[in-house]
Amino acid sequence: MDEIKKELCQKFCPYYKPSKNDELACMGFFVVERLLKKGKKILFDRSKKKLDAVTQEILIQNMCTACPFYENDCDFVRQKEESLPCGGLILLGHLLEKNIISIDDIKNII
Repeated sequence: MDEIKKELCQKFCPYYKPSKNDELACMGFFVVERLLKKGKKILFDRSKKKLDAVTQEILIQNMCTACPFYENDCDFVRQKEESLPCGGLILLGHLLEKNIISIDDIKNII
């Protein structure tokens, strides 16, 4: 879990705060953790490319709706101002766009 925090949360998530409760994690975190446990090779390379709106919507519909932050705490999904997606959505979106994983990989482990 600490390695995922370092590679995913610290590198990708604009909401990550090291001093916050360690038990809090987005669905993207859980998906990445489960993909790694299943043996998927995930590179935590940060891309400067912005995610495609279609990719974001696919992830919102197939992953975010199961996230513990979805209903009350996710400003990105609620489209509040200029809110950014969480680190999990960013990383998984880039992995989808590079065909490293598929949406079925995500659906099958949620």
